[in-house]
Amino acid sequence: MLRIPAGHNLAGQRRSIMRTLKLGDRGKEVLDVQSRLCGLGYDVGTDGVDGFFGPDTQAAILAFQQANGLLVDGIVADNTWQELVEAGYKAGERLLYLKMPPFRGADVLVLQRSLNRLGFNAGPEDGIFGSFTERAVLDFQKNAGLVVDGMVDESVLKVMAKVTKDGGPHAGEAKIPDRNGGHSAGRSLASIAVVVDPGHGGDDQGAATAGGLLEKDLNLQVALRLSQALESAGSRVFLTRESDKNVDLYERAALANSWGGDLFISIHHNIYSKPDVQGVAAYFFCRQGYFSESGRLLACHILNSLSERLAITALPAIGRNFAVLRETQMTAILVEPLFLSGSETAKELFNEGLAAREAEAILVGLRQYFVSE
Repeated sequence: MLRIPAGHNLAGQRRSIMRTLKLGDRGKEVLDVQSRLCGLGYDVGTDGVDGFFGPDTQAAILAFQQANGLLVDGIVADNTWQELVEAGYKAGERLLYLKMPPFRGADVLVLQRSLNRLGFNAGPEDGIFGSFTERAVLDFQKNAGLVVDGMVDESVLKVMAKVTKDGGPHAGEAKIPDRNGGHSAGRSLASIAVVVDPGHGGDDQGAATAGGLLEKDLNLQVALRLSQALESAGSRVFLTRESDKNVDLYERAALANSWGGDLFISIHHNIYSKPDVQGVAAYFFCRQGYFSESGRLLACHILNSLSERLAITALPAIGRNFAVLRETQMTAILVEPLFLSGSETAKELFNEGLAAREAEAILVGLRQYFVSE
C-alpha cells in the first residue's frame, strides 16, 4: 500500500472558506455566503445580507444543498462553499479552455451538458473542464466548421445554442451512456488499482455511539482489512490514510487521481436520532440529470452483498454530488454499511468482528461487479 508523504498537498487551487459556518455565526464570511445566495435567487429573509447566519440564511442553504445534491445539513463547509462559488459563473462570461488547475463552475457544466446532448462525449457532467471536455470541444469545433483550438468563447456558444437548449438538465434517456453500460467487462480485481478512503480522522471523529465507538476508528479498521483482502486478490491498493489523522476532503480525491486509481471506495458509517433505524447505504455521483452508470452499478452490488452478510436491509443506491464522488476521475462510491446509532445492532456486530465482516462483504460485492453482465 502506498504511504502518503508527510506534508504532501495535492488538493489544487480552490477557494476555501475560512471557517465552517452554521446557525448563529456572524462575520464577513456570512456576508459573502448571503451575497452569493441572493445572486443565485435564494431568499435570505427580510434582513437580507446582514452578516448574521440566522434561520432564513439556514433555510436558503438547505434549499441550495437540496437542489445541488449535497449533504443537506444547513452548514457551510468546504463542499457547500465550493459549490456556491462555482454556481456564480454564467455561460459566456469567461473564456474556457484546458488548463491547470482546471476551470470549474456552472458555465462549464452548461458546456458539458450541451456537448453531451449533441453527441460529443464530454465525460462526466461535473462542472470541471478536463481532458474529456476539451476533446469534445475540439470535435464539436471541427464538425461545426469553427476554428479547432479548444477555446470556448461566445462564438462557440452561439453556434451550440442554435442546435440545443443550452444548460437545462436533460432527461435520463438523453444521456450518453457509459461504455459497456457501467460494466467492466474483461477486467478483474487482479488487474486494477483501488483507492480505499477511510472517512474522517484526526480531530474529525465522525459519528459516535453511546458506548464510545467512534466512526473514524471503525472506518479505518474496515479500510485496512479491505486493503489487505484486495492485495491478496492481486489488486494494487492505495489508502488515503493509514492512521488516525486529518486528510482534507478534496485532498482525498486529488491523491486518488494522482495514483491513477480505477476504483475509489470511501468508507463511512451512518447515524440517526432514532436508535431503531438501520440500513445499508451507498452513494454514486449524480448531478442534475447526469449520473455515473458504473458508480450506480458498483453501489448496487456492494449494497446487496453487505445487506446479505450483515442481515441488514439495503436502502436504494443514491446519487449525490459529494466532493469525493465528483472530484475523483474514476468509478467512485461512498458506502455506509450500517447506522452506528442502532446501538444494539452495532454492539452485537462489533463483538463478532464487525470490521472483518464489512470488509469481506465489500470484497464480495466488488467481485460480483466485475463478473456481472
